[in-house]
Amino acid sequence: MYWFEKIKKPIIGLAPMHQVSRSDLRRACRKAGADVVFSEMIASEAIIRGIPQAMEMMEFDEAERPIIIQIFGNNPSVMAKAAKIVEEKFHPDGIDINFGCPVQKAQKQGFGSCQLKDPKKSAKIIEKIKKALKRTPLSIKIRIPEKDIEKTLEFVLKAEKAGINMISIHGRTPTQKYRGQADWSHAYEVKRKFPNLFVLGSGDIKSVDSFKEKLGNLDGVLIGRFAKNHPEIFSQIKNSN
Repeated sequence: MYWFEKIKKPIIGLAPMHQVSRSDLRRACRKAGADVVFSEMIASEAIIRGIPQAMEMMEFDEAERPIIIQIFGNNPSVMAKAAKIVEEKFHPDGIDINFGCPVQKAQKQGFGSCQLKDPKKSAKIIEKIKKALKRTPLSIKIRIPEKDIEKTLEFVLKAEKAGINMISIHGRTPTQKYRGQADWSHAYEVKRKFPNLFVLGSGDIKSVDSFKEKLGNLDGVLIGRFAKNHPEIFSQIKNSN
């Protein structure tokens, strides 16, 4: 059984955040009650080249488990090689693909949320990684491609067929960045359409009330920016259930 099949729902985790979701914060969030923590995103190219900084970014303490290592890239073969290295060298509880980073640098280099525009190629990346892994579950983190929910469902359909075990959905479009309100309706519809897929929602959880308001039919949530300065949010939510 994978870690998310063993944990009592709802799952409450620390979201992957670039230059933020590092070991000290992950440990603080786990201590406060987070069910799972994600690493910050790590370049697949850097992993296969053995770049010291990338290797250091994947190190973690056993107290952080379950921990998911998030990788990014746009070359299916490179991504698969990187995932295999992550599995064999670090033995995380999961590997996650970043299909959600909205920053301009990511768009120019062809990774992150721009990959939502090409569901077929993204599915090939998933398929390659899935074949390379022996025992580690594979998940993806996305933004909603557009306001049109059909675009989200199209992407998830191909991703599920390609072999993902879990998906996290940040309810903002790439162009929104972090502006405006997150739209959780896409995540709810994904869970309704794909009941066997573990679905986590993300965006704008800042309190126990906002957690209860947004959870809906989902398997859990990821908390990002608010947890950076308030890891106690996890214990507050846990104690409220």
